[in-house]
Amino acid sequence: MVNKFSLGLAGAVLIAVPTVAYAASSFSYNLRATVPIQCSVRHNAAGFGVGAEGSGISLGTFREYCNAPGGYQVMVRYTPGTLRGARLIAGSDSVVLDGSGQAVLSRSTGPRIRERSISAIPGEHGFDTQQLELDILPTA
Repeated sequence: MVNKFSLGLAGAVLIAVPTVAYAASSFSYNLRATVPIQCSVRHNAAGFGVGAEGSGISLGTFREYCNAPGGYQVMVRYTPGTLRGARLIAGSDSVVLDGSGQAVLSRSTGPRIRERSISAIPGEHGFDTQQLELDILPTA
């Protein structure tokens, strides 16, 4: 009987002793990454030639990419003193060139990736240069 009593007493002690719970440890990390600003414009001359009625001469397409949070400008650069009165059309944007050698073709207020067709309507002197470059500049 003593054995049964001590076994029962030990079982009662195990049930009566409160269980100690440990709080799970929690922690966090503060991660900060700096992503460099990357902007590019790539021209594809596919489709170069005469466009649809009123759309001028197709100069192909171009793809613009810029991750600048403040946006960017697409610039067109050409030989100064040329292309006076010529009109460049890129999607819904257009600009009439004044012969200065550069012009803003379009602006974006934030990061963007897009592909657009580009065409030109010659000015009074036609296309009097062989230099026409697209450039992309992040806005500060």
